[in-house]
Amino acid sequence: MREVVPDVYVMEGVLGSNVYALASDSGVTLVDTGVGGQADRILAQLQARGYSPSDLKAIVLTHCHGDHAGSAAQLARRCGAQVLAHQDEVPYIERTSPLPTDSAVKRFMNWLGDAILLRRDACHIDRPLQDGDAIEALGGMRAVHAPGHSPGSLCLYQPERRILFCGDALFNAHPITGKRGLGLHMRLFTWDNALARDTARRLSTLAVQVLCCGHGQPILAGAGEQMRALVGDRGQ
Repeated sequence: MREVVPDVYVMEGVLGSNVYALASDSGVTLVDTGVGGQADRILAQLQARGYSPSDLKAIVLTHCHGDHAGSAAQLARRCGAQVLAHQDEVPYIERTSPLPTDSAVKRFMNWLGDAILLRRDACHIDRPLQDGDAIEALGGMRAVHAPGHSPGSLCLYQPERRILFCGDALFNAHPITGKRGLGLHMRLFTWDNALARDTARRLSTLAVQVLCCGHGQPILAGAGEQMRALVGDRGQ
C-alpha cells in the first residue's frame, strides 16, 4: 500500500474501488474494500506494513455497491473488525432489501453487479451511522451523509487536516473508461441524480485540501477549489 498523506494509505492492485487504510497506534480503519475476493490482497499489504489481521479494527463502507463493499464480509469474518455504514444503507449492504431504482435498466444493472460481476456477499453492519457521528480514526473524523448515488452514501471528513473521503459522490477518474479528472456521479449507476448534484454542491462548501475519491488518484492539494469549480460549471 502507498502513502497518500501521513497515516493515510491507498491499497495497490485491489480490484474495484480505491481502498484506503487509516493507521493509528490502536489499529487500522479501512474505507471500503473493493470487489469480492480482495481480502487476501488487502491483508497482505497490511502485514507488509507490520499489521496483523487483528489490527484491523473497523471497516467503513461509503455505500453498498459491490465495487466498494464486495470484500467487507470476508474481512470482518477473518479479522473481527466492526463494519460501519450510514443507517439508510444498512438494508442494501445486508441485502435484506433491494436497492431502489427509478428504471428497469438501473434495476438490472444493480442485479448484474451484485450477483455476477462484483460478487457482493451480504455483510452485517455492526454500527449504523448518522450524519455528524464521530469515527475514531485520523484523530477524529465526522460522518457526512451524502445521498444521491445511493440513499445512504457516506463521506468521511477530517476537519483539522481538511481531508475528505467521498466514496462515489465525486470521481477523479471515470470508473469504466478510466478518463482522468474530477467529475460528478455516473447517471446510470446513481439512485437519484438531482439529489447527487445537490450533495456535490454541499460537499463543495467544506474546507477540503485532500480529496480521496473512490475512483481515481487522490487530490493532494487545492481539492476544495476544484470541487467548487466543478459544481459551478455543472450546477445549473
